[in-house]
Amino acid sequence: MTQQGSGKRGRPAVYRNNRRDDIIEAAARLFAEEGYNAVSLVDIAHSVGLSKTALYHYFDRKEEILGTIVVATVQKLSEHVDRAVSGRTGAKQRLIAFMEAQAEFFEQHQAPFQILLTRVANLQERHMRDVAIEWRVNYENTIRNIVRDGLASGEFQARDPSAVVRAIISSVYWLARWYRPNGKQTAREIAREYAEIYLYGIARSGTPPAPPP
Repeated sequence: MTQQGSGKRGRPAVYRNNRRDDIIEAAARLFAEEGYNAVSLVDIAHSVGLSKTALYHYFDRKEEILGTIVVATVQKLSEHVDRAVSGRTGAKQRLIAFMEAQAEFFEQHQAPFQILLTRVANLQERHMRDVAIEWRVNYENTIRNIVRDGLASGEFQARDPSAVVRAIISSVYWLARWYRPNGKQTAREIAREYAEIYLYGIARSGTPPAPPP
């Protein structure tokens, strides 16, 4: 049964049967809004209607909560984009599906996505950091394989495939900086426009200029 409580900072706390999930969700929101270093375990406990002592039944340290958020988010992101591109034929359609799925995931999980972007490299617990990096590599390999297959099939051309991969990933990462939920376009629609720019460019004709000597 869902209950409504009075959360810290004037925001209602939503309680579900799984209190651990409530804690993770509240912590992600607080970390994203106020910064990881500015949030205490007491802040997190109060946001879900718990005492600090009760919080210790679920997590021992703030770092453990952070690691749990990062690992869960990057795993879900990797699985989400994998599902989106599976069954699609052709590198172009897979690239579009990847970018749309990445943006869609961001739109649905904005707070934990921001934590993932800013804190994954700073995880102090080695095991959690290693797991997070493993899932991040798996996620990045999805787009690397798409670019590789597109080059092999002749659908794509690129002087530096790694630069293409970085650009594709970064373009949607930047949504976390400036995207507004009430804007004219959904994150998925914006990602589709980015994909079309990558695939078809903005120049009417011609070839890219040669790099300077």
